[in-house]
Amino acid sequence: MSTSKKKKKFKAKQPGQDQLSDKAENKGSVPVKRERTKPDSSLLVGSWQINGLIFSLLFILTLVLYWSDLKLGFFRIDDQQYIVDNPWIKGFTAENISHLLSNPYFANYSPVHLLSYSLDYSIGGSDAYGFHMSSNIWAGLVSGFVFLVALAFTRHRIISIAAAILFIIHPAHVEAIVWISSRKDLVAAAFVLPSLLAYLRYRKSSSVSTKWYILSLLLFLFAALGKLSVATFPAVLFAIDLFIEKRNFLKSLLDKIPFLLVGVFIAMAVSSAQPSTGAHFSFVVLTKAFLESLWLLCGFGDYVIFRTPPQPGEMGAEAAAALGLLAMFILPFLLRRRFPLTVVFIYWVLFLLIPPQVLSFVYPVSDRYLYLPSVALTIFIAWGIISIATRYGKIALSAAYVLILALAFFWCRGTIKYLSEWNDPRSVWFGAKSKSSDPMIFYNLGWNFMDKAAGFGDKPRKPRMTVEEAKQFASVVWINDQRLPALVAEWSNGGKNGANEKMFQEYLREQAWNNFEEGLKNKGSHIMPDFYFHRGLLQLDRHNLAGARKEFMAAIDEAGRLGFAESQQNVLVNCHSNLGILAWTEGNYREALMWIKLAEEEQNRFGANWVKDLTANRKRLEEIIASLRGK
Repeated sequence: MSTSKKKKKFKAKQPGQDQLSDKAENKGSVPVKRERTKPDSSLLVGSWQINGLIFSLLFILTLVLYWSDLKLGFFRIDDQQYIVDNPWIKGFTAENISHLLSNPYFANYSPVHLLSYSLDYSIGGSDAYGFHMSSNIWAGLVSGFVFLVALAFTRHRIISIAAAILFIIHPAHVEAIVWISSRKDLVAAAFVLPSLLAYLRYRKSSSVSTKWYILSLLLFLFAALGKLSVATFPAVLFAIDLFIEKRNFLKSLLDKIPFLLVGVFIAMAVSSAQPSTGAHFSFVVLTKAFLESLWLLCGFGDYVIFRTPPQPGEMGAEAAAALGLLAMFILPFLLRRRFPLTVVFIYWVLFLLIPPQVLSFVYPVSDRYLYLPSVALTIFIAWGIISIATRYGKIALSAAYVLILALAFFWCRGTIKYLSEWNDPRSVWFGAKSKSSDPMIFYNLGWNFMDKAAGFGDKPRKPRMTVEEAKQFASVVWINDQRLPALVAEWSNGGKNGANEKMFQEYLREQAWNNFEEGLKNKGSHIMPDFYFHRGLLQLDRHNLAGARKEFMAAIDEAGRLGFAESQQNVLVNCHSNLGILAWTEGNYREALMWIKLAEEEQNRFGANWVKDLTANRKRLEEIIASLRGK
């Protein structure tokens, strides 16, 4: 009698609840199981051989999707500091490992992330190809772990495969994978997901539970040392205990304390290393950032490397935003009894969005911040669609698979399109300027055009492209220009610095200046001394000495407001050095020597080597001045 009542009660439940029907399994179709308040002690259904094969296939799928990034080289932002000019990754030695573990680097503390570069360098040297391949491998590992996590939660292999595929092709992941410096997100995810699996195993076993708990804590430590943004992940473990397992509140809290201590310790190390941005906390900014991030997680947003950050509001708007943010976190709690797994996935997304948006006041929304939150979203989508459809029979289930395939198609198309922007010879910034008005986009696009122009002429300031590279670049830049055939013919005949190349070089410099001007219009309160410095370099390339001096002086003034000492000194050394070169060009040798000496003293004081020929230039100038005295 009791059993019969229970069955009737279950059948009366409406679609969308967190209990899944066993009916499909009994009919021999897709074996969907009911959500359990406590998953089976085996944790993962099926044989390890089959699961391992699926893991491997998902890993390979990731490598295939991202193969085109292997030729990208190092990116202009952060890659230079983290990799190219970082002496501590060039050798997997005890000294380097000890230094990375005990010291912040580049205004951050993420030693496991940096150690991954050390491993890359030890295997493949300084070639960017190896670093990109390594990032793709990390992403492939994460894709496999997404499958295993989905399997642990849903105990349904088809749902888990669908979730992992949706995760792999999500367009928000492009930035995290192809930008080598964003590997922090990959490394953190690659450790925190197995940490979650180990924690679930600890909760399901009895004889060796302590070992699984220690393993989970250790993996979480590695994840947090990869990137601080996982610091709130213990809240997800807490939600699993409370909502799915219905565990006692105090007991749930007690075994999260070591996780919290790890997060707090690393948060203190990171905060002590990072300079102040000068921005103030704003509920309006935070709420808008949350909403924008949630929209981007849906897979249909505009994915761009820098987007215009939200602006603070008035007092009333701040109060309303605070209430809205509070409601965003409270409302899911009301669903905990009927939809426990759904609530866990919602809180997973919300909790993991907190650290990057709170810590980054300048750019609170960024694609790479969505990498780990999207794990919960993709599992939820696959699980929700298939589980609801299962209740209505085979036709509904077939429709569910079609719906997931359609979603996968649109997401994959978005990912491929965005990857093509990263592979654009004009740089990813070219596509970005139509999506965002952030000044950094126009600054970097102008910088890229300026550097490309500096690779042409009789005395190129930058390495000259090969003939084929130059043709490819020009065919994109001058795609509809009548001068393109003559330029290509000139290069094909071995010509360098010919009339057509000079026209092309001047066109590139014009494009650089136009983008610099556009960036200046949108600059607002951004502190960008590098911006003025590169405007000065472009004026030097165009032989406008007065204009160059004006820009270098503006860069020095802007650097005085910069909070990050290393970047400030870098700009000052480069500006003072170039003011010296400028005065030298004009024949003002004493003024040139003054600037060069100042740059050399600053560089030595900081123990850096940003401008490598400072000492040689100073000695040469002293010789020139001495020879003039002799006359």
